[in-house]
Amino acid sequence: GYTDYETGMSYGTKPEHMTQLTGTLLVPKNHPRIIFRGKLDTLEATVVLTQIQLEAVQGPKELIADLSDFMRVLREMMKCDVLDEPFKNDRIIGLTHAQLRERSHDPLKFYGVKQMIPPDYSLGAVHALLNRLRTAVRETETAAAGAFLQGEQVMRKDILEELNRLSSAVHIMMCRYLGGGYGVNKEE
Repeated sequence: GYTDYETGMSYGTKPEHMTQLTGTLLVPKNHPRIIFRGKLDTLEATVVLTQIQLEAVQGPKELIADLSDFMRVLREMMKCDVLDEPFKNDRIIGLTHAQLRERSHDPLKFYGVKQMIPPDYSLGAVHALLNRLRTAVRETETAAAGAFLQGEQVMRKDILEELNRLSSAVHIMMCRYLGGGYGVNKEE
């Protein structure tokens, strides 16, 4: 059987308008945690499509590998939310959280690129793909805030912090790409 997470009501079979939160606990399909998981799903799809598009234009292999590492983090995040386990991750794209913060706050020092250059077609397709990914991370982060912030209480600080780190990681990938750090010029 199943149990309604909010009311404690029991069900012999899962109602169509509900889905599993964890184990046999059910919530409506528009529950904030389910909305977050949907955004996380969409983010994973965006990463895969970005990798496919980069590979199709013979984009930087190291960038594609960084996106695979990015995907590893997303999959672990989804698993930890579904199983209600703590989320732990020390590195994204080969950088510690401290290194991510340092590089995202001073990309000029590390990549020779100003911080948060506004998107423009003249920056090329790779930059545009990465910017789309960055916006998908932000949307996922917003959905996570809706799911895990209850007044002043933060239910999943681990996931919220990691989404912030993922946003920084994409910003770093964008700056690194523009600065030629993936072994290509932005015109390629």
